[in-house]
Amino acid sequence: MRLRSVARLIPWAIVLLLAGAVIFYKERMLFIDAPHILFRIVNDGRLHIEEYRVGSFITQLFPLLASKLHLPFKLLVVLYSASFYLFYLGVTLLVVYKFRNYALGILFGLYLTLLVSDTYYWPNNEVHQGIGWLMLAFAICLNAGYNNRAVFLLSIGLFAMAIWTHPLVMFVAIFLWLFVVLSGYLCPFSWTQTIVLTVALLVLSVLKYYQSSHHGYDNTKIETVHGFELQNLKNVLTSPMLHSFLKNCLSNYWLFTLLFAAGLSALVWSKRYILFLFTLLYAIGYLLLVCIVFGDATPNRFHIESEYMPLTFICCAPFVYFLLPRLNTKAAFVLFALIFGVQAGYIYGASKPFTARVAILDAANNKMKEKSLTKVIIPEPVAGIDSALITNWGAPVESIILSKLKGETPQRTFIFGDAAFIASMADVGRDTLIGCWQLWRAKEINSFYFQPDMNAKYVVMSYSDLMK
Repeated sequence: MRLRSVARLIPWAIVLLLAGAVIFYKERMLFIDAPHILFRIVNDGRLHIEEYRVGSFITQLFPLLASKLHLPFKLLVVLYSASFYLFYLGVTLLVVYKFRNYALGILFGLYLTLLVSDTYYWPNNEVHQGIGWLMLAFAICLNAGYNNRAVFLLSIGLFAMAIWTHPLVMFVAIFLWLFVVLSGYLCPFSWTQTIVLTVALLVLSVLKYYQSSHHGYDNTKIETVHGFELQNLKNVLTSPMLHSFLKNCLSNYWLFTLLFAAGLSALVWSKRYILFLFTLLYAIGYLLLVCIVFGDATPNRFHIESEYMPLTFICCAPFVYFLLPRLNTKAAFVLFALIFGVQAGYIYGASKPFTARVAILDAANNKMKEKSLTKVIIPEPVAGIDSALITNWGAPVESIILSKLKGETPQRTFIFGDAAFIASMADVGRDTLIGCWQLWRAKEINSFYFQPDMNAKYVVMSYSDLMK
């Protein structure tokens, strides 16, 4: 009863996040990956799946179908921003109301809020969509068991979808499955069935690990782990990244810390010592793994929070499964209302730098209009502006999408580049648009939505001169 009462609060929390995604659509959709992917989808007329992260198709369908239907561009952009939480809301409604797996629904709600502030404005990390597919896989698997072979095979397919969508999902999948198995009473399967499912999850994880270690972006992360030597553990334990996370556990992430401590205490009180050690060691191992991958680097909070978010499942499972059911129903409901209210405050507070960077893009656009410029290359570095933009590689698509949202024809676009980049672009013709990672010819651009100036050359102009 307590779990059901709290679980029914989760969809409303996601509706609140969905409302924020609509209100802050510019902050989310004019930030690096989102506009890059959106620009590719609209112009290519198909899904843009990177690094084999197939589960991301579910959110990309929204802008793709909207563009095929020639819906207004602003609506298309807003739909893309909202699509992520529409998917998460759909998953939650199925998990809570169809499969009645209240604990899983609560954990998903905590995942979407507890370690979230800046990363709310960077929705395109596919780990979140992967976790959504994982919630469906677990809910269907634990609900149907072996009773319906077709449904069971569907759950295995969803496990594959989830793990293939992002490598980090495998760590959550393995943890949750072993947590269920070690708990005993949570596992509805016989030992034979349990072994089969365990082997299936491990095989899927090994296959994903093999694929990731032989391809692009994920390969660089895996190579870092492969090259790690135990003697360097001291450097990890003293790294700025680890210290920053632990410091945040006492500030931004204090609710996460309280739930983790309360859950571990509940395991000890219940004499679940094996689960206690498993959870504690798994959490430490995952945290150290993240610190090893990023080394001495200090990634922006929007990025590193998404890497930390899987810890929510690891660290909060004991609380949800072993302490929350013992709480008074009213107290449990009030507690989670408080958690979501506090985290909504952190998410809103994190909007300021993203709103500020939209203002910078808009100011540059206005100056280009004032100077009758449509295509500009701004030499780097730009003191103050580079840091205010957080990262600037998305500027060419951010600027043209903003220009389109303002109703400008032709749309204005600008890009930042160092001396080597500027030299390499010297021969770019008038009929070419410089994108984030490629050059676009006029015939490759969806003329229904975008009409860049294909009769003008790029002008190299310093940021200070542009803004005079």
